[in-house]
Amino acid sequence: MRLTRLRVVLGAGLVAAGTIAGTAVAATAAPAKALPIVMVQCNGAGQVKPSSTLQPGCMGSNADITRLKWSAWGSSAFASGTAGFNDCTPSASCGPNKFTKFPALFVLWRPVAWPKHHGREYFTRMTEIFTGSGKHFPKGLPVSKTYTLRASQP
Repeated sequence: MRLTRLRVVLGAGLVAAGTIAGTAVAATAAPAKALPIVMVQCNGAGQVKPSSTLQPGCMGSNADITRLKWSAWGSSAFASGTAGFNDCTPSASCGPNKFTKFPALFVLWRPVAWPKHHGREYFTRMTEIFTGSGKHFPKGLPVSKTYTLRASQP
């Protein structure tokens, strides 16, 4: 009888030790997956890999970014696309079809914690890099420009 009680006590101890060890291994083996970093849109919503058009910082009607093709989205994001500028005179009939368009690359970077969105980050910088030459490059503009992106829009 004593031998049976000893076996039960030892068996229960091993099961308890195994359960604790197994729980510890499971807790360290599967860390919580980080949420994807977002781009804050004009409506204040965060979006992962925005569609083929982008309005960072709620640009006015004088600029647009279209034909985006995202090649990476992680701690930074990369896309190729088209930057368009409304360069018509105020007396002319202006609109999206009157924009002068240039090929460009876009990089989203410098993620930080997104206020009031526990566990989420958003990109705070966007760099635009013009890739064309000659008539496919905007006169008077630098090859690249970095914009600050805000956590919330007006």
